[in-house]
Amino acid sequence: MAQGKWISDLKPDTPLAEAARHVLFVRLQVVRDYLPRAALEADKDIEYVHQLRVGTRRADAALRIFADCLPRKTYRKARRRLKKIRRAAGAARDWDVFLADLLEREQKADVKQRNGLDFLIGYALGQRAAAHADLETVYQEEGPTFETFLIRVVEAIRLPGGQTSPGILVDLARPMLFERLKELEQAALGDLSDYTQLHQVRIAGKRLRYAMEVFADCFDPNFRETLYPRIEQLQEILGRANDSHVAIERLIDLRTRLQAACPTAWPRLQPGFEQLLRFHQRRLPQQRRRFLQWWNQWHPAGSEAVMTSLLTPLS
Repeated sequence: MAQGKWISDLKPDTPLAEAARHVLFVRLQVVRDYLPRAALEADKDIEYVHQLRVGTRRADAALRIFADCLPRKTYRKARRRLKKIRRAAGAARDWDVFLADLLEREQKADVKQRNGLDFLIGYALGQRAAAHADLETVYQEEGPTFETFLIRVVEAIRLPGGQTSPGILVDLARPMLFERLKELEQAALGDLSDYTQLHQVRIAGKRLRYAMEVFADCFDPNFRETLYPRIEQLQEILGRANDSHVAIERLIDLRTRLQAACPTAWPRLQPGFEQLLRFHQRRLPQQRRRFLQWWNQWHPAGSEAVMTSLLTPLS
């Protein structure tokens, strides 16, 4: 089964079209391999859904990176197809994570909290089942022809428009990584008390991370061994912030509907609800503060280190 974050068999002087074919084949192959497993075998291993979602993100990032090597129509169709699969996998994964957290908490909960947590577990099970059914539907629609789609995308790759000589990978890597780094810095300078802005930092961090995975072999080993783990750390911090943001919205909405529809049952459910809601309301600003600590350590030292790597030829 194809998987993994790094793209092997690339060199700084790999011709650009050749690199595009290799990268897109590898990234789309991961989606092809995990789509049936995530749709049909998720009860055996919930990581199948996680790998499918991450795989679609990496494949979409690869399409963005090599967009100029694809006809515009092929590029747009490929991104739409991946987006459809990613959304279905993302919804299923969100409920997998929410349910797993509830089951762990229920084991440690006191008697007062258990009623609310048991209710939430039942609710999450229903939502998870619906999300996984949607993912299976997407698989039935997209799975049978995905191999053909993969081949057509790879075969459509050509030199970027207007180029008569084959460029090399490192000539794309440097300006693109500079651009991704600038996007991260601009997002981080916004109002991070607004979760929407913090989410933009997360998106920018992902785009930088996925580009670093493609281009790692163009640069000194320090790029992969030291700088990349720092970006991974950023994603872990902001991933927890996102999980708490989603949980807060979900719990507040469900609480409002329960209080209106089942006012007599609410007092029994309230302790479990409120304890979980308080946890996420505390964790979200904690992760925001952790990001600010990360950013103060990274910037400008981290940014300068990245730029130095980009300007240093691979020995």
